[in-house]
Amino acid sequence: MSDQSTDKMWLSLTNDEQEAVSALQQEMGLDSPDAVMHALLRQAAQRALVVCPSCGHSARKTADDAASCAECMSVLHLSDGLWQVITLQP
Repeated sequence: MSDQSTDKMWLSLTNDEQEAVSALQQEMGLDSPDAVMHALLRQAAQRALVVCPSCGHSARKTADDAASCAECMSVLHLSDGLWQVITLQP
C-alpha cells in the first residue's frame, strides 16, 4: 500500500503552461502550484463523475455539459461547476 502523503506526480509543463498555473494560483488565492493542479483534477473528476442532485444516484452523461438520471429521470446541466436539475421528465 502506498502512503498518499508521499505519492508525487511529476509533470513536464511548457513555459506557457507554467505561466497559466502561476496565473491560476494567484487568481484562485492558492498556496502552491500543487493546490492548483489538485483543484483542476477535482473539477475534471466532477465533470466526469455525475451524481444526480435530485436523488443522489449516478447519472449518465449525454453531451458535453448535460446528463440524465435513469433513477428519477432528471435532466442535468453543468453550471458554475455544479450539476443542476433543469427539468424533470414525467
